[in-house]
Amino acid sequence: MALRILVAVILTETLVLAAACRDGDEELPPPAKNLPTQVIDDFTLTETDGKDVAWRLKADRADVYDYANEAKVFVVHVDFYEEGEYSSTLTAREGTVDLLHHSMTARGDVVLVSRKDGAVLKTEELSWDADGHRIYSEAYCTLERGKSIIRGQGFTATPGLESFSTHELNADLREKEMEGLERRRPGGEEEKEGSPPPGGTEKP
Repeated sequence: MALRILVAVILTETLVLAAACRDGDEELPPPAKNLPTQVIDDFTLTETDGKDVAWRLKADRADVYDYANEAKVFVVHVDFYEEGEYSSTLTAREGTVDLLHHSMTARGDVVLVSRKDGAVLKTEELSWDADGHRIYSEAYCTLERGKSIIRGQGFTATPGLESFSTHELNADLREKEMEGLERRRPGGEEEKEGSPPPGGTEKP
């Protein structure tokens, strides 16, 4: 009789313990999602176009997400190259690099400085299109070149700022300093600064 009671007590305690374990498992929070696969300090990434360097990125830190083929980078410095020659430098608070398509988006206090003439482009977001070899944005921007200042909403440009087009133009222009500048007509057609308006003729 005593043996049966002891066995019953053991079985009861085992069932209570198992139930407690199950309850404890249910109370645990779910595992965290979207955690980086790697966290790298002093991150450097170089992208090449054939044998030439296209751009070289340095960041204080990179959170790499292998499953998403992307890296989030912080305190960003990028040097752009055109045909192997250094053309401009970009700085930003943070950004995202597409490790599959080799494109990139910079965000927060974005500044791009042209090596050729010192032109300075400022905006809050800027993307690099690796296939088209261009930079672009839909954000508000200012371009300072010499004594001229261009303000616009959205732009497309070469990394060295030799060519620059904006959707909405508000500028104080100096003829030679703005060579290559374009704006978009209401129909979407690009118009170089100084060209006649649609349906009009150029003044002599």
